[in-house]
Amino acid sequence: MALSLRAGRRRLHSPAALASTLCYVSPSTDPYTNLAFEDWLVRTTDPQQYVLYLWRNRPTVVIGRNQNPWKECALGLMRARDVWLARRTSGGGAVYHDLGNTNYTVLMPRAAFSRDTCAEMAARALQQLDVPAHVTARHDVAVGDRKVSGSAFRLTSARAFHHGTMLVDADLARLSGCLRSPHADHIDARGVDSVRSPVANLRDYSLAVDHDAFCDAVRRQFVAMFGPARDMPFSADVNDEMRRRIGAWEWLYGQTPDFEHRMERHFPWATISGHIAAHRGHIAAVNLALPPMALGAPPHISKALADIGALLSGARYDRAAVAERLALARTGSAHAAELCDWIEAA
Repeated sequence: MALSLRAGRRRLHSPAALASTLCYVSPSTDPYTNLAFEDWLVRTTDPQQYVLYLWRNRPTVVIGRNQNPWKECALGLMRARDVWLARRTSGGGAVYHDLGNTNYTVLMPRAAFSRDTCAEMAARALQQLDVPAHVTARHDVAVGDRKVSGSAFRLTSARAFHHGTMLVDADLARLSGCLRSPHADHIDARGVDSVRSPVANLRDYSLAVDHDAFCDAVRRQFVAMFGPARDMPFSADVNDEMRRRIGAWEWLYGQTPDFEHRMERHFPWATISGHIAAHRGHIAAVNLALPPMALGAPPHISKALADIGALLSGARYDRAAVAERLALARTGSAHAAELCDWIEAA
């Protein structure tokens, strides 16, 4: 990829700060490697340095640090389409990544940070490519009324970073399906909900824009704002432990803030309502009940509901883990088996 410099633009910071401006381009498309490298940059680069990091992922849904994957994502559809799940260390909403999506991360001193600075950098880069982009009130980049890049942020005492996702030529049909959970209306979550916006690809506005062209334009704007940048080598081995942690169930699902899943099913023999409370991705409490004064329900149903609740307590909130726990309850009766089918599918 050709990366060119552009001189003569106003620069925002002192020569001392500009001397340590860095640029990294990842050759990896593994989301856990790329997110681990981003975390490594945050923790190991000098807080006074300005760093640009450009990267792409294989098909992946990336959720924010405090989001609920069961509420944000169609996990079953993702498994069927081989779309991975990842969780950022920064906030923000859920986004879909594939090779048609280019991610840009900018690290800077906390004192120099504003939520629009890097979004404006990306918008100016697109304007150089004859795409009439602007920054929205939500600090996203848009063309007309269509969002082409979202934003997420992470702040520490001395450091800040802006993370952006630019839709260059992404599979928008797959994006829409993966980001629509069939359970969203039935989950009460304490985490952050995504804000849905109409989106578009840059290719809708210019056939000349691709990953390399966008990276080149962003780098030129980065240099114009923060000074000449040294191109640095990318290493996938700098943070193996972090890569394993970011890809582990405990981070992907166990990091989820507490939530409650409400369910109801009308069986021919009774109506059952359910509430499942989860803590750190594990089932903390289960309440399955018949309606008050239920008439005609089989006499053994109340015991079956209590048995199922006891079996599920402490299990991972995961279809395979739930199915394993419910295997014992299935043998109780045909009604118990129906209840188990319902809960596993919910």
